[in-house]
Amino acid sequence: MSAALAPYIEKLDAALAEKNVVTDYLNIAQEKTGLPKRNIVLGAIALTVVWLAIGIGSSLLCSVVCFVYPAYKSFKAVESPQGDDDTQWLTYWIVYSTFNILEYFADLILFWIPMYNLLKCLFLLWCMWPIPNNGATIVYKKILRPFLLKNEDKIDAKLDKVTGKVSKYVDDARREVADFSESSAGQMLAAGSKVAAESASQQLDDALNEEEDKDKDI
Repeated sequence: MSAALAPYIEKLDAALAEKNVVTDYLNIAQEKTGLPKRNIVLGAIALTVVWLAIGIGSSLLCSVVCFVYPAYKSFKAVESPQGDDDTQWLTYWIVYSTFNILEYFADLILFWIPMYNLLKCLFLLWCMWPIPNNGATIVYKKILRPFLLKNEDKIDAKLDKVTGKVSKYVDDARREVADFSESSAGQMLAAGSKVAAESASQQLDDALNEEEDKDKDI
């Protein structure tokens, strides 16, 4: 077991040796507690696992763990000149979004699964794990990609139909607004709004001037 974990411990030690905000705080914690940084991190991981298993608010914690880190890594991927990391994190977000949709409709069933949030977090960690064939890659290539390729034309047709209807509604609304603004009622409303705005501005100026006069009298 220890031999299997040795490569991950080495990666953890290498990450803890870097200079950044997290390691700065870990250095402070190490000085205060006298515990090695590695033990502090492993203890925090163990506490997180226990919290996800039985703690209140474990759903929120799972969402933070599985959203914040990938979001930051996605930002780093966008800003980097390489393209491989972009593909990696786009694949993760496709799997993450699909999982969230399925979870929404299966919530009544998933609610009864013991330690569901821990299992969910472990699954998403597997999906984002920095190895060539992580969970997101496997799920995408084995399940999502064949399904999307098979139904791509149908999905595109549905999306075009929906976006077409939305564009039509927007154009109709814009046309109705333009017609109303050109009508006598619209012009009266615009004039009334202008008068009300000017009146409110004048009242505010008067109030400020009164305050200035009071300050001068004092």
